[in-house]
Amino acid sequence: MNHFWAKTNSDGKPGVSVSEHMMNVGCVARSIAEMSQALLERFGLSATEVGALTALHDLGKISPGFQRKCKAWLEENGLTKLARNGCWDTGMEPDHGKVSHSAIQDFLLQQGVARNSAMYLATVLGAHHGRIKFLPNARGIKPPLIKLMNDNKSGIDWDNERQECGQQVWNYFKPENFSLSFNDESSAIWWLAGLTSVADWIGSDERFFPPDHASDPVTRTAVALQALDVIGFRQTEFIPNLSFHDLFYDAAKPDIRWIPNEMQNRTIAAVDGPGVYVIEAPMGMGKTEAALWAAYKLLVSDKATGIYFALPTQATSNRMHIRMNEFVRRISSTHNASRLIHGNSWLMDQAIRLLPVATTPGSANDDARTGRDWFASAKRALLAPFGVGTVDQALLGVVAAKHFFVRHFALAGKVVILDEVHSYDLYTGTLIDKLITTLEGLGCTVIVLSATLTGKRREQIVSFLDDTTDVAECPYPLISGRMEGEPFEPIAAMQPESRIVKVDFLSISDAEEEAIKLANDGGSILWICNTVSAAQKQYKRFMDLPHREFSVALIHSRFPFWRRENLEDKWMARFGKDGTTRCASILVSTQVVEQSVDLDADLLITELAPTDMLLQRLGRLWRHSRENRPIDHPRMCIIEEEKSLKELRQINPKAIVKALGKKAKVYAPFVLLRSLEVWKELQPQQVSIPSQIRELIESTYIDRWEAEPKSWQNLFNEWFGSDSAKKMIASRNSNIWQLALEDREGVQTRINEMP
Repeated sequence: MNHFWAKTNSDGKPGVSVSEHMMNVGCVARSIAEMSQALLERFGLSATEVGALTALHDLGKISPGFQRKCKAWLEENGLTKLARNGCWDTGMEPDHGKVSHSAIQDFLLQQGVARNSAMYLATVLGAHHGRIKFLPNARGIKPPLIKLMNDNKSGIDWDNERQECGQQVWNYFKPENFSLSFNDESSAIWWLAGLTSVADWIGSDERFFPPDHASDPVTRTAVALQALDVIGFRQTEFIPNLSFHDLFYDAAKPDIRWIPNEMQNRTIAAVDGPGVYVIEAPMGMGKTEAALWAAYKLLVSDKATGIYFALPTQATSNRMHIRMNEFVRRISSTHNASRLIHGNSWLMDQAIRLLPVATTPGSANDDARTGRDWFASAKRALLAPFGVGTVDQALLGVVAAKHFFVRHFALAGKVVILDEVHSYDLYTGTLIDKLITTLEGLGCTVIVLSATLTGKRREQIVSFLDDTTDVAECPYPLISGRMEGEPFEPIAAMQPESRIVKVDFLSISDAEEEAIKLANDGGSILWICNTVSAAQKQYKRFMDLPHREFSVALIHSRFPFWRRENLEDKWMARFGKDGTTRCASILVSTQVVEQSVDLDADLLITELAPTDMLLQRLGRLWRHSRENRPIDHPRMCIIEEEKSLKELRQINPKAIVKALGKKAKVYAPFVLLRSLEVWKELQPQQVSIPSQIRELIESTYIDRWEAEPKSWQNLFNEWFGSDSAKKMIASRNSNIWQLALEDREGVQTRINEMP
């Protein structure tokens, strides 16, 4: 067999050969797989099989289209003149991934692998640079590609060289009794695809596998293990037998003993292994602690390998990251930090970063450039044992984004906590449903948290054993779910004592007067707007007040990142539980404060929003026990609409949308109308929280639109049609066989009518 280069050295001459590089990568993959025994058992794979299959990934580099890229190799083989004469200028396939796809399929068939399995394995191994080169084809790849893989002028039998190299690598790993069955529904396929990419990136790292000398076959595995250790691929050691108090105590208050409530105890009893679990409980009842406690139990019993906590926004991710770091410090003796994972996390993540691969852009090592980018991206961070970030980073694993399968590998076997799932539109919600199913196949434990989930939405995630249950009558809190595909009997928990919240509709001027009066009395007021522009205008009105003696602040998502971080740190603390910096103030904000943040306001003023969002905002009102509040009862003021509910029932759809203003571009007008109706018709003008949460949500979303005004029906049809379109787009974008989308958070994972 001739010497075919895979990596060039610093002077551009052939370095590591194709066979050596393939065996290096196979050893890395085998070593990683050996740390994932539970997943290997689930997928019916052995570490040896994983190593052998992964090693085949670069078989296509033995082709004229790739080898001609190194001038020194052409000279060594007397092929410079052939190349100079233009014989290889046209017709030679330069993409070695495509050649690998075809060659691997032929090779596996010769090894006796079933044709269906061979075609899917060839597809994912040939896609190790992030893009699927060809759709699976049981008949093999046909001309003109076969012609482009060979030539009849160099004197090299390329087909034979590829097969000999494949056999050499296969013999090195010695996989036995290879009788695996793969198809497009096999979770193992995409786990293997992700592992292949990761192993290739590490196997291309010149710190461990330098291109200027061949790897020693005897020490190759030892070098692979060293590389994994340096980069951070090591199994986490957990501290056993920690109590709920050990996990969540407040070091600043050592005398307080943390005792789990009934909902948290029921959660720990229910979450006993991989599956899908939905925890519905009121705001502030400790759903996060329940999920993390359950995750800890799974980690110490080897039923999970890590945690990814997925939240709706970057702001909530940043806050949770702080909590997660403390949690990880308490459970792990190896002191792994959690990674902050979202589109802007690089601006603030101070954790020790994994080192990039040592390659030079523009060199013959360009095939490792993707690896360097990955180690500096969210995909790299997602691979860490513990991560906190936006749900988008996980969703990029179920849309046809580049390297989507790396996220499959990164999340496999972990506890994935999806917080506030009610807050997404149908596009993102459809992707979340796809994500949950995908994670289930990857041996994950998916824990879904929500305070305001509709019965219909819960049914889309997990089905009840008894589907005749009246949704509005379901217990609350409630734990439902399935293990290994089988639903279990939902588990109810004791509801906390309800409190009465007074609800008023006020004009904007009256609301301002109430806010100013309470602020002058020393109160802390939270004013939530639905758009950035509305928040900016409201902030300016308060700032322009003469002789103002209270503080005013503005928080929204469009500040420069450093400024937003400073504001959030200051005001989340000022409105937080401890309240050491609490003072007379008005905090004007957008929706960034309505979920997963620990804010405690004396008075809440809010623009109209869907019922579930209003309830989330209520979760920021009188959140903690506090003495000496300047108001004697919790109160929420909703800004009155310009037109009355009666008028909104009488005008046409276009006029309704105009009357609702910019919020109708953020939320579905029909849902806003329903929400306005539900809250306006409260008798008396108050709500009991949490006892009325289910009733309010189901009243808003119940199917009764036929009895409503024609204009409302038209808006419902518009909303329903828009949602159907979103669902179709989500289905299209998650068809991994047809598209090649950019790996960008938000663009592929959200559809927003308004930026």
